[in-house]
Amino acid sequence: MSGHASPEGARAGAEAQQRAAVAVPAPAWVPACPGAGKTQVITERHLSAPVQPLRQGRALISFTRVARDQMARRCRLAGRADLVQAPHFIGTLDSFLWEFLVRPLRPAQPAPRLLESWAGVKAPVQGLDRELGLHRFPLTVDPSVKPARERVAWDDLDRDTRIALDGSECSRSTWQRKILETRNSWCKQGYYTGHETRLLALWALRDPLASGQVLPPLLSRFAEVVVDEAQDCSAADLAILKRLHEAGLPLVLVGDPDQSIYAWRGADPQALHAFTARLGPAPLRLTGNWRSSPVICRLAATLRAGNRAPDVSVQQHEAIPVLLLPTRFAATGSRHQHALTGTGIVEAFRGLAQDYGIPPDDCLVTAYRYATLPGITRERPNANAITSLAWAHTVTHTPGAPPSDLTRACAVAVRALFGYWFPDETGGPDRICATHRLPLSQVNRTAFAFLHSLPTPNKDWGSQVWQAMKVWPPLPGAAPNGTRGRLAGRPTIARPTPASGIRTNTIHQLKGDEADGVLLLLPEPGSVRRWATGDPTTDETLRVWYVAVTRARRLAALAVPEDEADSLQSLLIGRHVPIRVV
Repeated sequence: MSGHASPEGARAGAEAQQRAAVAVPAPAWVPACPGAGKTQVITERHLSAPVQPLRQGRALISFTRVARDQMARRCRLAGRADLVQAPHFIGTLDSFLWEFLVRPLRPAQPAPRLLESWAGVKAPVQGLDRELGLHRFPLTVDPSVKPARERVAWDDLDRDTRIALDGSECSRSTWQRKILETRNSWCKQGYYTGHETRLLALWALRDPLASGQVLPPLLSRFAEVVVDEAQDCSAADLAILKRLHEAGLPLVLVGDPDQSIYAWRGADPQALHAFTARLGPAPLRLTGNWRSSPVICRLAATLRAGNRAPDVSVQQHEAIPVLLLPTRFAATGSRHQHALTGTGIVEAFRGLAQDYGIPPDDCLVTAYRYATLPGITRERPNANAITSLAWAHTVTHTPGAPPSDLTRACAVAVRALFGYWFPDETGGPDRICATHRLPLSQVNRTAFAFLHSLPTPNKDWGSQVWQAMKVWPPLPGAAPNGTRGRLAGRPTIARPTPASGIRTNTIHQLKGDEADGVLLLLPEPGSVRRWATGDPTTDETLRVWYVAVTRARRLAALAVPEDEADSLQSLLIGRHVPIRVV
């Protein structure tokens, strides 16, 4: 497909590529550009299955529940509810590994349970000079050795955890030993997260006896396994897929290595390239972009490896130039100013977007780091318990809060109350509810009412929450014990949502999102030099920026330090990207 194809030719070429991807026999590798319609292609491939009952089915695997639900919903809307039932499977990679490689080998008692993270249970690392939640320590595994070796990913600790450890008298090795001991004790109680699932799946595929138990049912059930967003696969994921491929399970991988932005989870574009080269025929590329305008496609091409031609814009034909906003960045996102007008950068972007007929509710402001964003109210990863509860309180008092945030806020409140009411019970909330025969609906109503009754978070909020806990009517079976379960410390108070109506989110949370107008904040000095000279193959930051700009449908805007605006303008003009400094 040519970057200068006519609208009719662009559409015809993109549709031909999609049809080829729907029909390509497994095993296969399908690199897909942003906006290529990957989910549609995968779903159409699944819909091609005959209606009559099959002995074998197809597994559609994604990395997010959103993508999983979208694929299942499309099948139902097409009148093919049979495609979301056995022998087929639609789910996340975690749930696939758990269902077919891990749970069949786990003891029936205690009942095995897959957690989204250790934050789902009260799992403190105890016995050292301070107590920290197990969920604050990301674990990584090296699958290249046997048995696979795991360790704490010290470089990926959040700032608060790093500060807490810097004040500890215990060595990193002591902490790691205690962390793994704590984790192992929870596994003995039947609790596992995605990390343990991968570790156990690797073992199951490498151990002759275990693989003899799990592989025959898997090979008998599935004629094909399709992996969406394959660029997000970690080294452990690829090691598992390699074993499944070698065992004869037909694989189809779909993804975009240019959007590989999860190095902290072990994702590596070069490792993915090495694996997909094993899948046989030449890659079947999807280069038709159904989301973004030709200008945005041209901008994105400057941020990816290989000096490849821009992807072909299929249905957006406007020529709105990239907007370049010289900016005076402040230490906090709420004070960034547009250098030419002195107004807040979000308000400046809002006005510019409206000039092109783009309303605020179809605009998105994004940045690499949480702290750069103005007015964000999202839950901070690995926050301490009192800060998580403060975030949950803010959500319950935010009009129009997303249902997913309200659900999460309620879960945070349940965990806080159960930590006080059931201090001697180590199981998660679900197990405590089962032990005391507590209906989940009653628990959630109680927790939500407690959360909503709390005062606005402030510097003395911890003691106010404690007093509220002590007087709140407990659920049946509650057995408080002194000050156990008290939430210590001061909360980091979530800032209110800005009145601009514009969404804000970090780039890593934008996978699958899009908007007519997108503003990318680039506050770090030297960003333009990095853009000009960096190699996206090895520089994940450039790939992160690539993900950000490719969320835009009609308008992409870049906010850079005012003394770097001229350099970026020259760079983009030299690469034939229409640009306007405003």
